[in-house]
This record gives sequence, structure tokens and C-alpha cells, in this order.
Amino acid sequence: MDMGLEAAAMERLRNGMTPRAAVQALLDGGHAGAALRLQMRLLPRGYVVPWLCQCAADAAIAEEDRPGLHLAEAWLRDRDEANRRKALAYAASRHYVGAGALIAASAGWSEGFLLDASGKEVAPVAAHLMAVVAAGALLTLAAAGDDFDARCRAFVTSALGLLRSEDSV
Repeated sequence: MDMGLEAAAMERLRNGMTPRAAVQALLDGGHAGAALRLQMRLLPRGYVVPWLCQCAADAAIAEEDRPGLHLAEAWLRDRDEANRRKALAYAASRHYVGAGALIAASAGWSEGFLLDASGKEVAPVAAHLMAVVAAGALLTLAAAGDDFDARCRAFVTSALGLLRSEDSV
């Protein structure tokens, strides 16, 4: 499960840790950004996009990123292929740059197939892609504030209860 964790963060993790304990160990070790990336990979898939949308709404997302948030929210309300494709088209039109594009991509890559430039299905979406773009969206939102580490920590802490505390990673 590669989420781009730095060596110093990886040293905080041990075999047999529960998802919640692993994320908490990163937080306790001062690796809030790494904790956020790991948390996105460990959250149950069905929780990632709703939680991401809530964080974005609470973070007072920039005006230029709102269309991506709205497309992800539309997909959450009606999880049909048309809404998924609209979210992906928006993300691609923004070249996957910015929180809004990444939020939309997280909805688009939560299920279904990757699409080529003409919209043809080419391969099933790999499970980790949603986690990667969701983490990217939250890291982008955290970087927009005054204290990146504190904002990452706040995002992670708000979802710790969603992680399993009984099974190991």
C-alpha cells in the first residue's frame, strides 16, 4: 500500500498495527501529512468521498474549486455513471490540478472504469487511485491555510473514528 510515505514516517509503523493505531502513530510522531495520506488509503472506500466533501465544505474551499466539489456532491446524491463521468470530465479539463479537480476525480475514480480521451472505458479503476487523489485534495486544502501541519492534523483527527480499531493493517 504505497501512499508516498517518507522513510521517517514509515519507521513509526509496525506490523500488526490497527488502522487507527497506525494513523495515530504518525500523528504522534509529527507526520500529519503522512497520517492524512495513510488515512485516505485505510478508510473504507465508501467513506472517502463523503468525508472529503465535508472537509472541503468546512474548509471554506476557494471559489474556483467549488464546481469540482459540487460535481462530487452530485455524484454522492445520485451515484450514476453520468454523474461519475461529469466529475471525471471536470477533473481532466482542469488537468487534475487544484482541490476542486482532485475532489471531482476522487468521485470519478471511486468505482467504474478509467476512460480514454474519447470517453471509452479502458480499464477498471485501481482501488488506490481514489485514496491518492482524495489525499491530494486535502493536502492542497491544508496548504491554503496558515498552518499546514495543524490543518492536516485537524482533517485526520476528524475521521479517526471512521477507522477500524480491531483489525491490523
